[in-house]
Amino acid sequence: MTTIITIILLYLVAIFAIGFWSMRKTKTSADFFIAGKSLGLFVSAIAIFATSLSGFLFIGGPGLTYSVGMGALWFTFPTTISFAMAYYILGKRMRLITEATGAMTVADAVYHRYNSRVASGLTGVATLVGIVVFLGTQVLALGTIIAFIFNTSVALGVVVGMFIIVVYSTAGGIMAGTYTSVLQGGIMAIASIVIFIVALQVGDGLVNIQSTIAETPFADMGQLMPEFIGPWGLVAPILAMSWFFALSIGIVGQPHVVSRLYMIQDVTKLKWGPALAAVPAVLGGLLLIGVGLVMRYLVVTGEIPPLANPDDAVLVFVAEYTPPILAGLVFAGVASAIMSTCDSFINIASAAVVRDLPFAFKRTLSDRKQLVYGRYAVVAISVITVIAVLNLGDQGIALLGAVGWGTFAAALAPVLGIGLNWKKATKQGAIASILVGLILSVSIEVLARLGIYSLPHGIYTGAIAMVISILVFIGVSYVTKAEPLSEEIERVMDA
Repeated sequence: MTTIITIILLYLVAIFAIGFWSMRKTKTSADFFIAGKSLGLFVSAIAIFATSLSGFLFIGGPGLTYSVGMGALWFTFPTTISFAMAYYILGKRMRLITEATGAMTVADAVYHRYNSRVASGLTGVATLVGIVVFLGTQVLALGTIIAFIFNTSVALGVVVGMFIIVVYSTAGGIMAGTYTSVLQGGIMAIASIVIFIVALQVGDGLVNIQSTIAETPFADMGQLMPEFIGPWGLVAPILAMSWFFALSIGIVGQPHVVSRLYMIQDVTKLKWGPALAAVPAVLGGLLLIGVGLVMRYLVVTGEIPPLANPDDAVLVFVAEYTPPILAGLVFAGVASAIMSTCDSFINIASAAVVRDLPFAFKRTLSDRKQLVYGRYAVVAISVITVIAVLNLGDQGIALLGAVGWGTFAAALAPVLGIGLNWKKATKQGAIASILVGLILSVSIEVLARLGIYSLPHGIYTGAIAMVISILVFIGVSYVTKAEPLSEEIERVMDA
C-alpha cells in the first residue's frame, strides 16, 4: 500500500493546487457558480461525464455488477443516448438563457421560462433534496476508498472525506471541480480500458468467466445462478427497463449536468458535446462490467472469500491484481472524480440557498453576499449530507445514487426538457409537475425505507414518479392558459 498511498498523496497535492489556482480566479458569484461562462467544449463535456458518473459508476457500478450480474448493464446503457439528449434538448437553450437573462442556476432558468417565483422556489427545494442524497452517494464512495486504504471504518472515512471536500469546494467553487474533472476524467477513461483488459486476463477471458459463473454454485447464495450472466441478471426485467428509462431521459432534469451547459464559451460547438461526453462514459462501463464479473468469478472459484461489502469490488481487484502504480492512479483518479462531483453538487446546492430560495420570497442578496454566504452554505450542506449518508448508506452506492437521480428526473425533467421546447407549457403545469414529482419520489422511498410500502417487482421509483410528473405537466398545461413569453425567451426557444 505504500506506493499506492504515495501516488494518492501526490495526486491530491496536484488537485489542491488546482483548487488554489481556481480560488485566485474566483472573484464573483458568476465565477463561483458557473465558472464565468468561460469553458471550452472539451473541458465542459469531460466535466459533465465525470460529474454525472464518478463514484456512482466507478465504485458503485462494479459493486452492483458483483451483486446482480449483467443486469447492471442497464445502468450503463443509458450513456449511449443520455448525453446526446442533454446537449440536443437543452444545450443551446440553457447557454442562450444565461446570455439573455443572466441566469446562473436551474431555478433561474425555470423562473425566466415560466415567469413564476413559485416554480423557481420549488425548483430550488427539489435541487436541495436531490443533491443531499446524490452528494451522499459520492461522499459514501470516497469514505469507502479512505476506509479501504487506511483500514478504518466507512463512517470515519465519510467524515474525513467530507472535510477534505468542504475545504476544496469552499475555496475554488465550481471552477475547481471543473478543471479537476477534466484531469481525472481523462485518467479514468484510459484506466477503464486497462483494468478491463487485466480483468479478462485474470479470469482467462470473458467466455471462461461467464461459463464458470453459470456452472458453479454461489457459496453466498447456496445455489446455481445461471441467470446472473443473462440479459437481466438477478433483477426483474421491469426494474432493469425502468432504470434505463429514468437514467436516459432523466438526464435533462439533473442540475449538475444542466448547469454545466451555462459554462460553455462557444455555443456553435455544442454539436460535438455528446460524443466527447459519451465516449469516456462508455469506456467507464467496461470497468463496471469487467471488474464486477471477474470478482464474482474469483469468489465462485474460491480464490477469494465473498465480499462483505459489494462496493469494495473494484478496490479489492485494483489493489490485489493490478500493478501498484496503476492502482495508485486509479484510486487517486476516482477520489478526485468524487471530489469534483461533490464540488459541483455542493455549489449547486449553495446557489439554491443563497440565490433561488431568497428570490422566491422576493429577496435578492448582493453579489458579494452571495459569494460569502454561498461558502457558509457549503459547510451546512456538508454536515446534513454526512448525517444522511450515515443513515442511508446501507443501500449501496449505485442504488443510493439512483435515488438522487430519480428525484431530479421526476421533479425537474418535465419542466426543463419539455418546457424549454414547448411554448404551450404553463407555469401551473410546471408547479404541479415539480410538486408531484418531488412528493412521489421522496414519499415512496420513505415508505419503502420504513417497510410500509414498496413498488411491485422492485420497479425503480424514479421512473414511475417521472412518468406521472410528465403526465401531470402536460395535462395541467393543456387545461390552463399559457402566458405570452418574453422576447428573450421567445428568441431562445426559436433558436
